Amino acid sequence: MALVANLVLVLSGCFNYVPTDFTTVPVGEDVRLTVTRENVPDLSELTVQDDPIPILEGTLERREDASLIVRIPVGRRADGFHSVALGQAIRVSPDAIISAELRVLDGFKTAGMIIGTIAGATTLLLLGMDAMSDQAPLPQPDPPDLQLKLISIPIG
Repeated sequence: MALVANLVLVLSGCFNYVPTDFTTVPVGEDVRLTVTRENVPDLSELTVQDDPIPILEGTLERREDASLIVRIPVGRRADGFHSVALGQAIRVSPDAIISAELRVLDGFKTAGMIIGTIAGATTLLLLGMDAMSDQAPLPQPDPPDLQLKLISIPIG
């Protein structure tokens, strides 16, 4: 069970974006919005958005009045082994949205990655076991001579 959980975490790249109506996207879901620059004033706070038609990828944080608040990841802060994702909340009005896509798990890609990983690990294990069995056996010391002393008679 732990192996499957770890594989799912490692294979988190097995997602697709499917077109959706942004009014039906639940809060907390990952979305990709294509927006017009003129209708999103908060876009100037993001330094990475220089495209004429920006694409925002983030998590729908909440809905306010007639706008959506989307948290866009902008970096990570590491404190030892613990890292925290840093994000910028951007207000997007519905009239600024050209298209909306919802991030969904692609079962086919995920199953293929899991099967491929298991097949690769099994192949490596079998090759390692085969290589170990092909080695010449280690020489064993000669067994001691079997001498049977029933009677000992000292002479001289």
